[in-house]
Amino acid sequence: MRGIIRTFSFLMHQFRFRWIPFIATCLLMAVFLRLGWWQWSKGMEVETQVAQRDQRSAVNPLLLGAQPVDASEAEGTSVVVRGRFDAAQQFFLDNQQYQGRPGVHVITPLVIEGTQVRVLVNRGWIGWGSSRAVLPEVPVPVGRVEVRGRATLPSGKALAFVSEAVGDTGVLRTRIRLDEIQAAQDHPMHPIVVLMTDVDASDGLVRDWSEQANKAPMHKGYAAQWFLMAALLLAFFVRSSYRKAND
Repeated sequence: MRGIIRTFSFLMHQFRFRWIPFIATCLLMAVFLRLGWWQWSKGMEVETQVAQRDQRSAVNPLLLGAQPVDASEAEGTSVVVRGRFDAAQQFFLDNQQYQGRPGVHVITPLVIEGTQVRVLVNRGWIGWGSSRAVLPEVPVPVGRVEVRGRATLPSGKALAFVSEAVGDTGVLRTRIRLDEIQAAQDHPMHPIVVLMTDVDASDGLVRDWSEQANKAPMHKGYAAQWFLMAALLLAFFVRSSYRKAND
C-alpha cells in the first residue's frame, strides 16, 4: 500500500498543471466527443430506419393507384404499380457510381393504368460508354407492365440543376426535382421514386440497391474516429505535462 502511495505521490510531483493547455484540451475534447456522439446517434437512427424499412417490406406490397401516397410513410415500403412507361419523358440521373464505375440511373415515368397519375421508376444503373457525349441506349418496355420495387424519396441534392438534351434519346440531369418534372408533364405525380427490384437483367440495367441500403456502419466508423481523437488528445496533454515537468 505504501508503495502505491509513494508512486502516486511521485507522479503527482512530476505532473505540472497548466491552465491554458488544460482549457484548450477540454474545449477540443468537447468538440471531438460532440461530433463522435452525433455520428453515433446518426448511425443508430439509420439502423432504426433500416429495421423499419425491412419490417414494412415484409408485409404485403402497397398497390399504387390514383390516390397520392404519403411520402414519409411510404418510404422503404414494397410497392406494386401497373401501367405503361412514358418513353418520351425518360431521363438519366447523372453522377451515379456502381463498383467504382461512373454511370447513370435510368428514370422512366410510368402512367398508372386507369388514371393520368404518374410515378417515377428508377429502372437501374448503366455505365457510360467511351464518351459522355452520347447517352447509353436503353430500350423502354412497350405496353402494359407490372413493376415491383421499393419506395424511396427523390433526392434533390446537387450543386446545380443541369438539364441538357442529347439528341432524341432523353435528358441528362443531376438531381430529381418532382415539382419541375410535374410542371413539365402537367399531370399529377406520386411524391416517391420506385426503385425497381426486378432481377431480370435482359435490359442491361443493374438493380443492386444494396450499396444504398445501410450507411449505419459508416456513421459508427466516423464516431469511433472522433472518440479516438479525443482519447489521443487527452493522452498527449498528460504526456506533454510530464515532459515539461522534467525539463
